[in-house]
Amino acid sequence: MATASSVRRVVVLLVLLATLPGTAGCGGSRDSTAVSYGGVRDQGSSGYAVAELEGFYARQGLTFSPTWATSGTVLLQGLVSGDFDVANLGPAQLYDAIGNGACARVLRPTQGAGYGVIAQPGLHLDTTRPYPGILTQLRGRTVGVPARGAAQELVLRSLLAEAGLNPDTDVTWVAIGGGAAAASLFASGKVDAAMSYSLLETNLTTGGTAFDKLVDLAGPAGPLGAFWQTVAVANCDWADRHPDTVMKFCHALNQGLEALAREPEAGPRAFTWLGLGSDPGRAKTLWDRYKSPVVDIPPLDEGNWNHQAKFTAGGRAPDFTEHVVDGCATA
Repeated sequence: MATASSVRRVVVLLVLLATLPGTAGCGGSRDSTAVSYGGVRDQGSSGYAVAELEGFYARQGLTFSPTWATSGTVLLQGLVSGDFDVANLGPAQLYDAIGNGACARVLRPTQGAGYGVIAQPGLHLDTTRPYPGILTQLRGRTVGVPARGAAQELVLRSLLAEAGLNPDTDVTWVAIGGGAAAASLFASGKVDAAMSYSLLETNLTTGGTAFDKLVDLAGPAGPLGAFWQTVAVANCDWADRHPDTVMKFCHALNQGLEALAREPEAGPRAFTWLGLGSDPGRAKTLWDRYKSPVVDIPPLDEGNWNHQAKFTAGGRAPDFTEHVVDGCATA
């Protein structure tokens, strides 16, 4: 018969076991299976979407829990504060935040260059001029970006400087938000030009608003070179506490991005799930137009990592080995 003291020892042991990290899964960390994600409903989230649609997260024992925002500033704040385990962010904004003391763990790039610069057709700007001189036509103009200080502004500031303009005095910056709000402000003529991306151009076209494309920045052969428009970034505390879950998430995301490049229907399905396109046929048309940044992503290496610093305010890249999660991009 068990004595009272032996029963107490068993109870204490069970309590201790209940509070210790579990041993389930690879490597045995007690990881929450729900991964909270912060992103924007654009092509940069396509890899994440396919991983969800194809069940790649589920096969790793993970639940993908997305929250959709309209600006990188909101996503960065949510990531650093711990509201999101993973967020999709522009490197320019991320590098500057790290330089100012923020902590983040970069998992992998999720999108190459897919930006553009558009202008109001009523301005009759010359769209045939070569880059970067074509951007001198923005002198004295109002330029829309989703949020002041966010990645898009930082990138465009570097392009304006390359064209010989002073980004602080030669243009007036206007925060126009994202999604339908940005399209509405552009359509109403509140800005002369804007940094464009697939969602903005889609919303403008759907609403019947014309625009002139001054510069197409898509692809590694364009002015931005080996540019990452977005990277998957993990909250430091979450990543450091749950390394096994991080690698499971990386594996699922990598599978999603591989499927986009390999399977013709994966991209349109992702666009439909993200709400890009009013129907599957429209989603396929949009995918065919905007797919290049997510099927041709410059690889994660130290040279490309340092290249992103060209588009930051500080002009410096954080330490590669300190801030990149080793093995994620190939998991």
